[in-house]
Amino acid sequence: MKVKPKVGVVFTSVEGYDVDQDKLAKFMIDTKQILSTLELENKFLDFTVQNTETARKANKIFFKEDLDVLLIISVIWTPDSTVITLINNLNLPIILYTTSISIHAVSINGAQVIAATLKELGINFNFIFGELADTDVQKTIIDYSKASAITKRLKNVRIGLIGNIPDIMVSLSTDLFSVKNTWGVTVVPITIPDANSYIKAVNEKEINSRVEDIKKIVGKIKVNNEALKESVRYYYTFLKMIEGLKLDAMTLNCFPSSIKGKTCLAISNLNDLGIMAGCEGDINSTIVMYALNLITGEAPMNSDLIYEYKKENAIMFSHCGAGPFSCACNPKDIVLDEHYEVKSGMAVYYPVKVGGKETTIINLVGNRSTYRMCILNGISIPTEELEYHGNPIRIKFKTNITELINKIGNEGYGHHWMVSYGNHKDIFQHLCKFAGINCQLIE
Repeated sequence: MKVKPKVGVVFTSVEGYDVDQDKLAKFMIDTKQILSTLELENKFLDFTVQNTETARKANKIFFKEDLDVLLIISVIWTPDSTVITLINNLNLPIILYTTSISIHAVSINGAQVIAATLKELGINFNFIFGELADTDVQKTIIDYSKASAITKRLKNVRIGLIGNIPDIMVSLSTDLFSVKNTWGVTVVPITIPDANSYIKAVNEKEINSRVEDIKKIVGKIKVNNEALKESVRYYYTFLKMIEGLKLDAMTLNCFPSSIKGKTCLAISNLNDLGIMAGCEGDINSTIVMYALNLITGEAPMNSDLIYEYKKENAIMFSHCGAGPFSCACNPKDIVLDEHYEVKSGMAVYYPVKVGGKETTIINLVGNRSTYRMCILNGISIPTEELEYHGNPIRIKFKTNITELINKIGNEGYGHHWMVSYGNHKDIFQHLCKFAGINCQLIE
C-alpha cells in the first residue's frame, strides 16, 4: 500500500522585534495551498508559534497526532529556545524549511540558529532552503517525509522466514536481533514442514478457479495442468500461512529440491497482491521490497545482476522466474514454463520491454556493524527477447559499467538487487541515515 506521510506543519515567528512579521500572513496562505497539492497528509495549525505559550500549545496538539514528521517553516527569525519548547518529547524527524521573504525577516540566519540547536540535540532533521514552488524543493520535502513514514511503519512489520537460507548462499545470513535493532522489523522463523502444514487448509475449488483465471491472463502455458495446480496450491498455502501468523511479508528458501520450481508463481502473485515476498530467504531484500512498495504502491522486481552490455553501458538484471505479472508490459508476454534451472516445476518468464524509465535498484546486505546499502540509478532499455530464463530488464548507467561492477564487488555488496521504476535514491539515503548504516549511491 502506497504510504502517505502525516506531516505536522508549523509556522514560526518572534515577538518583541520588527522582522517583517506582516509579510507572514500571505506567505502562509500560499504555502498551505502548495503543500495541500503534495502527496502528504498535512496537519496545519490555526496559529503561529511565536513564544513559549504558543510553542507549548502546538506541542500538545502535535503530541496527540500520529505524525511521521514535523515541518517547521521558519521564514521569520525565530528563537531556537521557542523551537526547543515546540519539539519537546515529540521524538519526530524534522524538516526545517526556510526561504527569504524579505531582507529584514533574516530568514536564513534564523533557520541556521535553529539548525545548529537541532544538531546539538541529536535530532534527525533536513534543512531545506529554496522556493516552495520549485518542484525539486517539493520532492525533497516529500522524499524525507516518506523516509520518515517508512521508518516508522517498518517497526510494526512481521516478515516470515520460511526454511532459513540456502546453504550455498551464506551471505544471506541475518541476525534477527540486528534486523530488529536496525529496522524495527520482527522476523518470524518458519520451517518448511510448518509452512506446508497449511496446504491441507487449501480448497480444491479455489485452486481450480485460480487456474482458469491465470489461463485467461497469461500469453502461453507450457506446463501441464497438474504443475500449474501445484504452483497455485502453494500460492493459497502461503496466503493461509500469512493470515494465520499475522505476517506482513515473507521470504522463502526455495532451494530444497522438494519445492524448487514449485513456488515461483506464488512469489510472483503475492507481490502482485501487495504482499512482499522475497526469494532465497533474503530478509534484507524483503525489507527493501516492502519499502519500495510503500513508495510506489507497485510490486518491485527481485533480481540478480546477470550480464553486462559494454556497447550500451548497460547491465541486465533478472531472477530465475518469479517476476510479478504486473511488471510485464503486457500480460500476454508472460510464459509459464518449467523452471530452467531444475527442469521441473514452473516459473514465470517474460522480458521487461519498458524503455526510457528512470529506475532505482537497491541492494541491502550485512548485519550489525557491517550493514550496508548500495543504490543504483539508471535508465531502462527495452528488452524485447527472453535472453535469460527469468524476467530480464536492462539498465543503462552514467558510470562506466566495468567501474560500477568492480566498485560493488570490492565493497562486498550482495547478489540480490531490487528494481523499481522512479527516482527513489534520496528516500533510501534518508532511510540509511535514520537506520545508522552505510550507504553508497552509483548512477
